[in-house]
Amino acid sequence: MPHVLIAIAGVLGAAGVSLAAIAAHVADSTAIRAAAELAMVHAAAAIGLIAFAHHSARSTAWRLVAAAMLLGAILFTGAVALGTLAGFRPIPALAPIGGSLTILSWLALTIVAIWDGVSKGT
Repeated sequence: MPHVLIAIAGVLGAAGVSLAAIAAHVADSTAIRAAAELAMVHAAAAIGLIAFAHHSARSTAWRLVAAAMLLGAILFTGAVALGTLAGFRPIPALAPIGGSLTILSWLALTIVAIWDGVSKGT
């Protein structure tokens, strides 16, 4: 499973760089810039979480946080990109759902970090 999550993070990171290029050269859009930044930051964060999971007794919890982070970023980025570039919004609530999921994943990271630290006595 970690390899799949890292592969997904790689695709999300590539999408983020692509969207940044689109925002810079094709469609001067703050929404596309925001989607690009969110994609790249969360791809990198997820890779860090997956790497950290290898050194933790709570590796499954860390991987679940990474998976939630990736899913939220994909939903947000995809919805913003499709809506802005193609005018296609199949489910208008996808961007807010994705954004909310990324926020919740950061809060889950906090909880897992405390849980993991308490279990180690640190």
